[in-house]
Amino acid sequence: MRTLIALLLFTNAFLTAQSQPELEIRVVYDNTTAKPGQVQEDWGYAAVVTFRGRRLLFDSGTKPDLFMENLGKLGVKPESIESAMISHEHQDHRSGIYQLFPLHKALPVHFLDSFEGPAWDQAERIGMKPVKVTGPKELLPGMFTTGLVEGSPNEQALAVETSKGIVMMVGCSHPGIVKLVETVRRQRGKDSIRLLIGGFHMFRQQEPEISAQISPLKQLGVKEVRPAHCTGDLAHSLFEKSWGGAYGKAGAGNIIRLD
Repeated sequence: MRTLIALLLFTNAFLTAQSQPELEIRVVYDNTTAKPGQVQEDWGYAAVVTFRGRRLLFDSGTKPDLFMENLGKLGVKPESIESAMISHEHQDHRSGIYQLFPLHKALPVHFLDSFEGPAWDQAERIGMKPVKVTGPKELLPGMFTTGLVEGSPNEQALAVETSKGIVMMVGCSHPGIVKLVETVRRQRGKDSIRLLIGGFHMFRQQEPEISAQISPLKQLGVKEVRPAHCTGDLAHSLFEKSWGGAYGKAGAGNIIRLD
């Protein structure tokens, strides 16, 4: 009987593992919503990335209460997050982490070493000691920060090495989206990007300026795009025109699964 029970438990665990996608992205915070009336949109960005069962938080939105509310609606418990990274120092990407951390004080939170005083002061007030990031670093197995990429302000991006290519997440792309993609390709030794998702910071740009970035992204082998946050309506339309069926939106509440 014990052997039979053990076999059934093993089989159930195996089937559950087989049914799970290799990578899952839960968009917690974005300017648009994928679930109107259920998950509220707001200016800012945050996403939970689960890769082969390991879970990382990328950015944490603008309004801490809304960030925590959306996190709950997406079924993410604070203690399930193993690592966190904040792409850059602007408040629309880091504010929620200060409300999350007191609920999960063992959480490693990664700030760029170049973040200015207010980010560190807020962390100190709640007993958070962020890990200072300068160069590339593996945060969880197969999940890497680029480290500091110079811009105004400086920024770090996430690169996930899936079995079918790099999935790349950006916060606001202040250093420039092309520069960030070039950085990830160089660091990871790859010649293409499976998926590029996040804020491209083109909402104040006109068509010639946007098109001048779309062309090199194509040449750099970006296969699929999901612009978010600060990308802007015009840029969305141009990316959709260029990528066709390989274009999609992020949107708060969206759950993106990749095998």
